[in-house]
Amino acid sequence: MARYSRPLSGLPPFQQGGLDSLCGLYSIINAETMINRSTDEETQQLFDDLIHYLSRRGLLPKFLIGGIIHTEMLVIIKKVVGKKRISNVEIPWRGVPNPDLTAFWKSIQYFLDGTPGRAVVLGLDGYHDHWTVIEKITNRSIILYDSSLIKRLPRSSCTTAYDTWKRKHLLLPAQTYFLSNDVHDINEFDH
Repeated sequence: MARYSRPLSGLPPFQQGGLDSLCGLYSIINAETMINRSTDEETQQLFDDLIHYLSRRGLLPKFLIGGIIHTEMLVIIKKVVGKKRISNVEIPWRGVPNPDLTAFWKSIQYFLDGTPGRAVVLGLDGYHDHWTVIEKITNRSIILYDSSLIKRLPRSSCTTAYDTWKRKHLLLPAQTYFLSNDVHDINEFDH
């Protein structure tokens, strides 16, 4: 797994290969690394566990070529990553079709309020069909901790409804995971 240097977090994200569709797995790995400050050995073990899990179920070729859908991500996070690595997995926008961008944006800001040991895995569509990790969110931009070297999504280019030529980054709130090891009430990040 390759890494690249990045000044904001201190720990650079792991990168996926140029021809695979494993951004979902790498978003899980990078989120877990951010939350736990995992060593390279611990991260390699998580990667191995993820690959073995997919291989045993005959899913590895499918995910390598076609990527991972939301329901499969949730199963992988719960069964492979588990409570020992990430104790809280919340999807506060599940079942809310096309929520308001401002409300969704603010819920992420509130969750990532500078508290260490938290990460948000974000599903994207539109310009990118991709899973990524939000490192930081300001009023104007989402800063990513991303396996494909995407660094920033300007708010002016984001939407939660329908992508257009101007708002080309379709954020998928119902496919956004709030991850942490701290105790909190999910309603505090809800809409």
